[in-house]
Amino acid sequence: MKKRIFYPLFYCCAFLALPAMAQQSPLLEKYRMMALDYNHDLKAAEKNIAASVEIEKSARADLKPKLSGAANFQYTGNPLELTLDVPSLGLSKTVEGKNLNYGASLSILQPIYTGGRVLESIRMAQHQQSFASNQANVLNDAVCYQTDMQYWSAVARQEIVSVAEDFRNSIASLVKTIKERVEVGLVDPQDLLMAEVKLNEAEYQLLQAQSNFETGRMALNSMIGVQLENTTELDSQIPLVAMNDSLWLSTGMTRPEIRMAYDRIRIAESSKKLTDSQFKPQFYVGVDGSYSSPGYNFKKDLDPNYAVYAKVSVPIFEWGKRKSEKRASSLRIGMAEDNLNKVVDQVELEVGVARKALSQAIERVRLSESSLAKAEENEAKAVERYNEGKVSVVEVIDAQTYRQTSQVNYVQAKAAAQGHYSELIKALHGYDYR
Repeated sequence: MKKRIFYPLFYCCAFLALPAMAQQSPLLEKYRMMALDYNHDLKAAEKNIAASVEIEKSARADLKPKLSGAANFQYTGNPLELTLDVPSLGLSKTVEGKNLNYGASLSILQPIYTGGRVLESIRMAQHQQSFASNQANVLNDAVCYQTDMQYWSAVARQEIVSVAEDFRNSIASLVKTIKERVEVGLVDPQDLLMAEVKLNEAEYQLLQAQSNFETGRMALNSMIGVQLENTTELDSQIPLVAMNDSLWLSTGMTRPEIRMAYDRIRIAESSKKLTDSQFKPQFYVGVDGSYSSPGYNFKKDLDPNYAVYAKVSVPIFEWGKRKSEKRASSLRIGMAEDNLNKVVDQVELEVGVARKALSQAIERVRLSESSLAKAEENEAKAVERYNEGKVSVVEVIDAQTYRQTSQVNYVQAKAAAQGHYSELIKALHGYDYR
């Protein structure tokens, strides 16, 4: 079984060595920031961080003396009576309690030694604050990645609208050419019917592409917090992925998921120390001041008084409870360390898969670009040969369809490459939210 517990020095070095990932679209960067500002989960995460800061402040307050006040009022229907008789002296004395007892008091209590409970409570709060911050970073990465995917999807749909328009225009041009040749009796009218059917199909594809684009833009608008009907500005085309050496050199060990796993270990360690502190001596000093009736020496009026004290509490025997608690805490620490190893394995797998997928996506872009160039050349030659009367209209329509398919494949390949590029940035924790 492989054991992977990283030392803090290595962890810090990995964090400092993280390179910044270059952005390819200013519009995409703008929409990422808008999505981060608008996302409701991130707003909740910020409140969680603020709450953890307050918890740390609360834990630090336990280091300071505590001042408390109290007041009491009591009426006794039959107060106590004490009678003292000394027959030999002929002495008889009766002391009677008061019906009414009332007063107020102030107390100051200062912990001197609590077995490490107060200091460890502060550390626990700090670890929980770090955990909350890393949770927010996980959400930041997720929101940026989702924005990337939605943005490139919208741009791809916009490009496909242009492809559909181009295809419709090509078919319309072919229909016009066939009409002219039918009028002079050079071709069979059936060719015109076939081309017009294809033109209707092209119009249908264009309407469908426009509907898909509007749906995609609305989804992007919803993510960045603008009105759904807004005409959000987009890049005209999906750019090719610009490779960066840092994409291949980074390890992903700065991922917030790994830092959260470390936080879980530290929280488990603090929990163990907090559990152990309850079995150690507790030492407090305090001062009580009172102003009450009856007062000192059974005075009937209100009278001030005070008390200074020290309190020591030492657990003696707990029937093995301390050992059981410590063993349970040690097991929880071991579970947290196992979780760290699991997270590291997942991160390594995610980074490796993302790199492989990006490499293959870039190769698909190259192949689809080559196919598109050949399909365009084939279409041009088919149209030329049709005008010369050497091929049928079916071959021209097929050539135009191949070219349209190649264009769509090229757009989809570029969109997939950008998606895998964003996936790799997320896997390497390369987003910059500053």
